[in-house]
Amino acid sequence: MFERFTRDARAVVIRTQDLCPALGSDEVRPVHLLLALTEQPGGAGAVLAAHGLTPDAVGAALGARRPAPPAPVGDDDAAALASLGIDLEAIRAAVERQFGEGAFDAAAAASAADDVWAAPEDEAEPGRRRLGGHVRFGRGAKKVLELSLREAIRARSGEIRSEHIALAVLRSDDDAVRLLLRTLSVDVQALRADLEGGLNRRTA
Repeated sequence: MFERFTRDARAVVIRTQDLCPALGSDEVRPVHLLLALTEQPGGAGAVLAAHGLTPDAVGAALGARRPAPPAPVGDDDAAALASLGIDLEAIRAAVERQFGEGAFDAAAAASAADDVWAAPEDEAEPGRRRLGGHVRFGRGAKKVLELSLREAIRARSGEIRSEHIALAVLRSDDDAVRLLLRTLSVDVQALRADLEGGLNRRTA
């Protein structure tokens, strides 16, 4: 299942392990995923920045002491993601109860011929991020991952991208996220439309 996450989506999940201590949290919550998303150089990060959701703005709103930038994340970090205590097979089963058995696999097959979904070739990168101990994912963050899978299925995507995670954060109805967006005067409907538009342009 973790192979369905693109490299940028994996980087978001792994980055929360650095951000939680900076925020004094003992579990990953939706706001941590949002902060990690703002650090993405393209994709969801660029869209969020256009709406005022930059790493500095979100970090300041959360009172975070932002840690050093993350090291690159490689395709073989799926095992590291699995160590975070996220039962994605259970999430997958819950989603397939709504969309039908094999829904995500069918979406993957439908998009397999599309070059835009091809994973970048893994390169030998020194200093690649590795996880030792981990901060567990709370219920709200697990819900975001479930919703990101639903977003991918709705878009008939064979992979889960950072934009799907961002859309899921917006749909999670998390109180802390809603307060942050209100504090930064974010037009949520416009942001959602821009995220969906970015995904559509990738598959056009």
